Amino acid sequence: MNLAHQEEYMEKRSRFIAFLYVVKDDEEFRSALEAVRAQHPKARHILRCGRFLNRFGVPVLTSSEDKEPISSMKRLSGLFEKKDIVGYGVFIVRYFGGTKLGASHLDRVYFGLGANLLSYCL
Repeated sequence: MNLAHQEEYMEKRSRFIAFLYVVKDDEEFRSALEAVRAQHPKARHILRCGRFLNRFGVPVLTSSEDKEPISSMKRLSGLFEKKDIVGYGVFIVRYFGGTKLGASHLDRVYFGLGANLLSYCL
């Protein structure tokens, strides 16, 4: 697993850090998630989405909103498939800033960050 790109975004004192990793399989995807968790142990949420090949060479899609009340990682999964992106994982860390952003606003922030990262894959 290799870190391909990283960016940061602030919104109403909430801090979002987005990572794009090159991952070849489920094991590397999990290793990348653990690396992000180790780097950000106090993070409130770590959302993730990835698409890689399984041991049979078939693309596998995985995603999780990590208990956030949104569907942006599901939407990002669709973008992975639509653009036929394989071998990457997106991880977005959120540090809560004390102000609730609302589900639709959070959804736009997470999806926007993820979609921006995927532009580095093309």
